[in-house]
Amino acid sequence: MNSSPYRRKIHIRIFYRISCVFENTYYKIRLCKFRLLGLKIGRNCTVKKILIPFPERVEIKDNCFIEDYVRLRVGGPLGKSSISIGYNTFVGHSTQINIGSEFKIGDNCLIAPLCIFSDAYHPFEYRDKLINSSTCLYTSIEVGNDVWIGSGCVILRGVKIGDGAVIAAGAVVNKSVPPYEIWGGVPAKKIGERR
Repeated sequence: MNSSPYRRKIHIRIFYRISCVFENTYYKIRLCKFRLLGLKIGRNCTVKKILIPFPERVEIKDNCFIEDYVRLRVGGPLGKSSISIGYNTFVGHSTQINIGSEFKIGDNCLIAPLCIFSDAYHPFEYRDKLINSSTCLYTSIEVGNDVWIGSGCVILRGVKIGDGAVIAAGAVVNKSVPPYEIWGGVPAKKIGERR
């Protein structure tokens, strides 16, 4: 009777190992497809199941880890909009980068799951004009080196996050963050500094 659960454990382990091999092969095939479509990707990158409508406008540098369901959407004019992710950067699952201009993440950054980066803006000041009929405006977003952005943050248009900054989970960042400062809240404000 004691051998039956042990055998079951061995079967589960074997099945798990085989499924890992198939999963890794699947990711490698997807990466090859994206490369053929123009994605620029460096060495030693782990890229899970991600969504990239226009791979030719995206660059991922060496040693990056991009988790499942990350969306890298470049929607602006060709030649004027792009996404660049720096060396040794981690992007957590279900993060969305929706860009109509330029977007850059520096080196050695941690982007937690469920973050949203959006550089679009619809003017809404005038009552006589419908919001959805106004022209969409775009302003670039830039994230420096050694930045940590906590889970569920929203980073809006025109924001530049300085080197070494930390953004607390759930923050809505609508203005630029100086280097090595800690920001949090809605809207985000300075709550500390790194020593």
